[in-house]
Amino acid sequence: MSPVTPTFNHHALMRIAIVMAFIQFTNALEYMAFNPVFAFMAADFAVPVSFSGYVSGMYTSGAVLSGFIAFYWMGGCNKKRFLFVNMALLGLLTLLTTYISSFSLLLTLRFCAGLVGGTTMGVGTSLLINNAPAHLRGKMLATVIASFSLVSIVGMPTVLYLCTNYGWHIALWLISLFCLLALPLIISIIPQDPVSSESLPPQRLDRDTLLFASCNALVQFSPMLVIPVLVPLLTRQLGASQDLLPWLFFAGGIAGYLSTKITVLITSRYSALILATGSTLVFILSLLIPILGYQHAALFITVFLGASYSRLVSSSVVTMQFPEDSQRAGFSSLQTSIMYLMTTAAFFLSAYLFPDGGMAPQDVNKLLTVCAISASGFPVIIILLQKKLAKRTLNFCHMESDS
Repeated sequence: MSPVTPTFNHHALMRIAIVMAFIQFTNALEYMAFNPVFAFMAADFAVPVSFSGYVSGMYTSGAVLSGFIAFYWMGGCNKKRFLFVNMALLGLLTLLTTYISSFSLLLTLRFCAGLVGGTTMGVGTSLLINNAPAHLRGKMLATVIASFSLVSIVGMPTVLYLCTNYGWHIALWLISLFCLLALPLIISIIPQDPVSSESLPPQRLDRDTLLFASCNALVQFSPMLVIPVLVPLLTRQLGASQDLLPWLFFAGGIAGYLSTKITVLITSRYSALILATGSTLVFILSLLIPILGYQHAALFITVFLGASYSRLVSSSVVTMQFPEDSQRAGFSSLQTSIMYLMTTAAFFLSAYLFPDGGMAPQDVNKLLTVCAISASGFPVIIILLQKKLAKRTLNFCHMESDS
């Protein structure tokens, strides 16, 4: 029998969603900030800026490992307590980063941060969705996804401003403070998971589960190829000054936020396939701006990030229909783990395509071409997933009629 979701009034549910969005914002900022911040850190660690891919890759490697482990045992744990411990450890590890100068130690700390941060998004999302009635789950999910665009609107410009004017240490101290502020919010506002952890059946990693859990990761692989070199791409290839970077990320974040909201609003009007196809075409068009040599940094980052978030929402709306509530935490952890696995591959491939540590135009164009090719398969994946969901629904209806 399916567990009964408790009834919350709308204001209480929105408080939970806002707090969870802040937690996701903090977790995402801690993870995403290291790509642009490393441009300021690299000299202190005596390595080239292109090593940013290795730093991010160590984080995602830890996240992959923890996510796959969590898939099998997450169902029986206290998810609220797990979320609290994760945020506390993440803040501590980020703080420790500001007191070292060894690159190998930095890689170690980033791997450990990935171990604890890699499951935070999955656990947090499952707590929110399981506490929400079915008709509000899309809205709650959109609130959390919107927090990622707020990283670009508020988080990244603030971090870059602090790095430019006060040093990268101050920026990481701020992120540690956010982790600390999340702790009392978790205790006072986030409820326990309404799904009982007793006698849950073991998770099965079958082909369909793996396919649905992989969809978001495959969608995000393409933009993640560009993210490690986004700052030098904007400054060297597209001619933006460092003082302009915070405003560029702000503009890109606004585009991502609006794109997220608009995509959610029109999901009832247009099919997931139409949304996936349209957002993918816009995404590929954005890559033509640097490939063709146009010096339009603001246009590039707004279209690039806007299309990226639209693709992620389109994918999430389809994949969230797959797991049962009792399996959602494990499925979300697996989904996040696979996303980090694909992100790790993207980051290392991005670093590999710049073998001399430089940013030669031909190497940049090669990276952007690979990005465009990998993005083009998204509509095909949506067709496959929708066929599987329709088949499952049909089988369920036949079972109901037989009984």
